Amino acid sequence: MKKRLVLAAMFLTLGWQVQAQNNAEQTTRFNNGRFLVDQQKYALAMEELLPLTSISASSQYAPDAAFLYSVAAAKEKKWKEAEQMLTQLQMQFPNWSGLPDAQYLLAQVQFEKKEYLKALQTLAPLQTTGLQQDAASMKRHYLLQLSDKTTFQYLVRQLPDDAVLGRAYADKLVSGWYTAQDKQQLEDLVRKFNLDRSYLTRTASLKKDEYNFAVLLPFHVTDQGIRVDKKNLFITDFYAGMQAARDTLMRQGIKVNLYPYDTGNDTAQVSQVLQLPEVGNMDALIGPIYKTSSQYAGKIAQQRGLNLINPFSDDLEMTKGNPYMFLLETSVATQGQRAAAFAYQNFAKKTAVVIYDSNKEDTTFAGNFKRAYTALGGKVQTFQKINSKTSGSVSGILGGVNLKDVGVLVVQSAAANVASSTVSLLEQRASKVPLVVPASWLEMSQISFSQLDFLEAYFLAPKFVDLDDPSVKAFRKYYTRQYNLPPSAFTYSGFELVYYLGQQLNSQGYAAPLRVSGLQPSLFYQGMNYQTLQGKPAQDNQYLPILKIDNGRVLIVNPVL
Repeated sequence: MKKRLVLAAMFLTLGWQVQAQNNAEQTTRFNNGRFLVDQQKYALAMEELLPLTSISASSQYAPDAAFLYSVAAAKEKKWKEAEQMLTQLQMQFPNWSGLPDAQYLLAQVQFEKKEYLKALQTLAPLQTTGLQQDAASMKRHYLLQLSDKTTFQYLVRQLPDDAVLGRAYADKLVSGWYTAQDKQQLEDLVRKFNLDRSYLTRTASLKKDEYNFAVLLPFHVTDQGIRVDKKNLFITDFYAGMQAARDTLMRQGIKVNLYPYDTGNDTAQVSQVLQLPEVGNMDALIGPIYKTSSQYAGKIAQQRGLNLINPFSDDLEMTKGNPYMFLLETSVATQGQRAAAFAYQNFAKKTAVVIYDSNKEDTTFAGNFKRAYTALGGKVQTFQKINSKTSGSVSGILGGVNLKDVGVLVVQSAAANVASSTVSLLEQRASKVPLVVPASWLEMSQISFSQLDFLEAYFLAPKFVDLDDPSVKAFRKYYTRQYNLPPSAFTYSGFELVYYLGQQLNSQGYAAPLRVSGLQPSLFYQGMNYQTLQGKPAQDNQYLPILKIDNGRVLIVNPVL
């Protein structure tokens, strides 16, 4: 008996040691997984956390590990894995304290999978938790992206008491879906969810006698008036262009009102302006211009169903998930896509060599060029990143390339050393391979105009204004006489934005999100286009002017006819 007791004690001690060892390993693994999530290394985090998620593993970290695994899977857009793990988590640990956060994440995953009804049902229990407001914001965010009216109607029938769903559908109706058959339902929604009575009039007044634009810019207003210095001269130039467009539209019988607000670069000021009652009656908000404040304003504009246009940004990511936000400029991503379409359609050989600089913009351009060119049927033979800050030479990349077999050479970099190296190499090899580069190469003192004229070079010029055009000359003369200085590039941007918006609202009527049209001529810019290559509505200008030198003159090779 004594021996049996001793053996039992030995086995018990051994069990404690094994358990302690297992606990230590689990702690290390969980901490590693959490660290990898923090470092945004989501695939590695999933591998580290997966063994801890099973209830059979007897892990004290199982529910937390399952949740972190789901977060990492969602970040990797592995929706199936995320949904399976979150469902398992709810079934195995129904009393876990973090269950509301798991439900919130599960709803997001279901929205991403276009499972709208399941997502709305998943969010329903969160109405009594601290996540109520976040859940409502998520619902509105995804519902406003839903473009199928039939699906929306089905959801409203299934969940008739969901206030967020009801208001979102009302917003969709007055933004362009409304027909005479919707009259009774819209009235019911307004009454049931206590919506503003203006919903009932907006359907009948899509076209107005005048349109109102709020202009949210850093005017730097002081007690002595607007302070103009070198730092904000571009703002006064931009606004002066807007005013000139307003006057031009007025002569055409289109009335546009501009309401300027000084927002600086402060989200607090932006928030204060956007909460003003009169802002809700604006047909469009122009600005703010800085990334942080613009993204912040975009979220509020989306919540309030207001159109917002960033006049300077070329980052399409800013508009992601927000159908109410637009860019005046052609985004870097769109430039890559349009350059690829032009190259594929105009150059006989369907092969490309792409060299691009290491900054974010050039990398984005190159990636979009490659994807679009390949999708059209072309082949990218060489796709190489360089760092112009350490070396601008392209000879190492092109040394082994037979340029006679290349349909187009794309060099996406605004660095002078890269441009000089490219031109020098092509001159040495007497190459006439079509060359696609940024328009900034035309302004580099290191390269002569005759050198560029010799090459088969095409220049991507998203902000091109032809100074020899008669209408541009007339405007420069008028503007210089009025302000004692010539218009800048920002003046033309301000003009084109207001002119385009005024024309669109006059022909298409008010809608939120904006109703936009396909390619059409502009006044100073060569054209404006808010439809993709597939004919779908876009949120940035899809027209990219492409220039070429011909006998010493710069010509547009893809004019708007």
